[in-house]
Amino acid sequence: MNMKLSIYLSILFGLSSVISFAQSRSEIINFGDNEYNNENYASAAYFYKKAVENKGLSDGNLVHPYEAKAWSPKPRKNKTDSATTEQKTDSTSRKYDNPLLINKLAHAYRKNADYINAETWFAIAVKLPVDEIELKFSDPIFWYGDALMKNNKYNEALKQFELYKKTSTNQELLKLTDKNIIGCYYALDESSAKKGVTVTKADSTINKGTSSYSMNFFGDEMTYIYSTAISNEPNSKKESNEAGLSDFYIAQKTFDGNFSEPSPLGFPVNSQQYEGAGVLSIDKTTFYFTRQSEINSKDVSIWVSKLFNGQWMPPIKLDKKVNLEGYKSMHPALSLEGDMLYFSSNRPGGQGGMDIWFCSIDEYGGLSEPTNIGKTINTIGDEVTPFFNYFTKTLYFSSDAHGGIGGLDIYKASYNEDENYWGTPINLGKPYNSSKDDAYFIIDKKQANGFLSSNRTPCDCEEDYEGSVYCYSIYQFSQPDMRFSISGTVFNAETDEVIPNALISFKDIKGDKETIFLTTDEQGNYELALEPNWDLFIKAQKAKYFGDASNISTTGLTESQHFLQDFFLTPIPMGELEIPGIEYDFDKATLRPKSKEILDKLIEFLTLNDNIVIEIRAHTDARGNDDYNLRLSQQRAQSVVDYLIKGGITKERLQAVGKGETEPLDDCSKYEDCGITGKDDCDCHQKNRRTAFKTLSEDFKDVFKGN
Repeated sequence: MNMKLSIYLSILFGLSSVISFAQSRSEIINFGDNEYNNENYASAAYFYKKAVENKGLSDGNLVHPYEAKAWSPKPRKNKTDSATTEQKTDSTSRKYDNPLLINKLAHAYRKNADYINAETWFAIAVKLPVDEIELKFSDPIFWYGDALMKNNKYNEALKQFELYKKTSTNQELLKLTDKNIIGCYYALDESSAKKGVTVTKADSTINKGTSSYSMNFFGDEMTYIYSTAISNEPNSKKESNEAGLSDFYIAQKTFDGNFSEPSPLGFPVNSQQYEGAGVLSIDKTTFYFTRQSEINSKDVSIWVSKLFNGQWMPPIKLDKKVNLEGYKSMHPALSLEGDMLYFSSNRPGGQGGMDIWFCSIDEYGGLSEPTNIGKTINTIGDEVTPFFNYFTKTLYFSSDAHGGIGGLDIYKASYNEDENYWGTPINLGKPYNSSKDDAYFIIDKKQANGFLSSNRTPCDCEEDYEGSVYCYSIYQFSQPDMRFSISGTVFNAETDEVIPNALISFKDIKGDKETIFLTTDEQGNYELALEPNWDLFIKAQKAKYFGDASNISTTGLTESQHFLQDFFLTPIPMGELEIPGIEYDFDKATLRPKSKEILDKLIEFLTLNDNIVIEIRAHTDARGNDDYNLRLSQQRAQSVVDYLIKGGITKERLQAVGKGETEPLDDCSKYEDCGITGKDDCDCHQKNRRTAFKTLSEDFKDVFKGN
């Protein structure tokens, strides 16, 4: 699994059981391989570095990264700058006899989010032969570019990516290379930064631990829960107490925008394991969270605790539908109703790496089989830390393979309920994202303020440190109020001429606000400022024209937007308009099912044009008795009127008129194939048998007067 900063922890382990000055170089490499396979990348880098330098091992404690780098202990001072300079100087004069070992060392640094050292060693690796290198340690040119990108060296990264495109046949990485090239140019474009957005590090009340992350709402928008690793003995100088445990803390936001002193969630949710990334159900009774074993870094699962009589019950590990043995499941998120659980996992059946999955939750808490959210969201890389915003139907998540500007970038994707699909993910851009890793995004109901976790700034290091100098902190952000507006022009649908003084009505579909009326200017234009969370039915009308309408919604939008909406009004004809496709049973006035479908559209039309009064006209052909045809046509016209009334059209707007055979469209006697009597039929008779309507008045509702 590609272990990115936002999704991993570090714990402090003593390695006294394996430390000796007598180990051979191959044994030291084996130690490194074992640590790498167990995802303890800082320790792997330690052993690999010793093997590269061909030095023995020294006593001491090492950082072992595991589930989420956000859960790392307080780093000791990293002498990276001097070490990097020394290594770069050394690399020009020294020959390395083991290219595979160099690549392993570089990848160990990369996996440990130590991108500075990763850059240094990948710079060496690209100059060494790559024959017979294991696949997972290959492609140093790509990973060199990747490290440069994460170190904010975009122009240098572009050179490596372009070189990789010329020399590689790895199709998956080539696709990611193209995305990264776009990401580099996007990062270099200063105009791409979101205007008016501020992202600042939260105060020390929240960022008190060695690493703080995964801020989330805890029942309301004034109460938050987050994870942090706080030393068990804050004043102790012992390295064994530097790390502490990653536990949940609750903080109350005060009205001045600050936070009260956080308090631990406590036992039994907080334990001797590592807890992080939790979500509370909307009814505040169920808490899903990630727990990682202190002993086995690969044992990362989602647990659930229930609130009973004001106390949290002992957590239960979700069954294998979510926590598949041998794979990681973490970062739970919930739908508004609490009937859908989203989470990230590297379980089989995904697109690659960590993917976002979901499963339904029944009324008893039972889980369905999980479903991969699909390749629109998931990639060959890692997709993690989902957050589903109930109010905008928007999924926020972090990914390292959608072509961002660094490591993990935050993206958003909107859900279309009507058609049941997720829209294309959109990168939130700067300053939400940085060249490092950014994740655990949340935003409030008003879409104005929120939090994210990032390792974009170095830790406050005081001592020597073997691992990355970057650790997670919680950042708060604010963005300008969203602004929405609409404008457009009203045209004559037949001539494309503009229509001045047309009436535009804006009806709130939810019924919370009064309908707004305005008229177009001399150029046929209109404009209106809209409000957030507004669902509108917009109608354009003008005397002697049929109306036109559209629907506009600002609900669910997460950015300011201006809508362009033109309307096209059709002049009302003087004569009748045929309603094509209306059929009756033979010699009867009964409407056939197909006719009802067509009349349903007429109901929609009359609902839109609620100011007109119409005459429904039924015609027969010339066969049969004149009086009979007149009565039959009257019955048929009345059948149509009755159906329209049943569909909600006011009866005062409708008149039924049977015309019989008095107004034929064509003289059928001139056609040899048209019988004058009996059941003989022809195209001419069919043309004359018709149902139509004629506008009698536009004054049923005085919608124009006074507006």
